[in-house]
Amino acid sequence: MAIKPITGILRRNLVMDLSIALGLGFVAGNAFWYGYHMPRTNARDEYMSKLEEERAAKRQAVETASA
Repeated sequence: MAIKPITGILRRNLVMDLSIALGLGFVAGNAFWYGYHMPRTNARDEYMSKLEEERAAKRQAVETASA
């Protein structure tokens, strides 16, 4: 009684494991990027532009007062 060779199972499992790993990695990467990184970056950029506008207004007020 001969044992059947195991040929396609390893390849199929490898492809499935890689597909699942890459898919989950892509989903996790997007969740981090758009759920955490981008909102923090946008909030920082808004804060910095607001701060720069306040500094420019102060600088302009000092320049007009001294002139």
